[in-house]
Amino acid sequence: MVVFTIRGRTFSISREDVERVLEKLDPEPLRGRAKYYIEYRGKRYPIKQVVSAVTGLPRVAFTAMHAYRVLTALGFEVKELSSKEST
Repeated sequence: MVVFTIRGRTFSISREDVERVLEKLDPEPLRGRAKYYIEYRGKRYPIKQVVSAVTGLPRVAFTAMHAYRVLTALGFEVKELSSKEST
């Protein structure tokens, strides 16, 4: 369980909470500024998409660093697209 605060709201999220959301979420394409992702069941999910889906917050309310910290604290490996993949 990870407890964190974004924009004055406190969230308590477990790895299982994230996995439940991922089961129903279609990953968005990784392009543009979305270069950090986690893999789940063979699919790549942009980290801000995941945290937004779990918290209900709009993506402008938090940074990729927030998303990175939350997901790594829950045991997910955050990966970065190679320069070849991001074009």
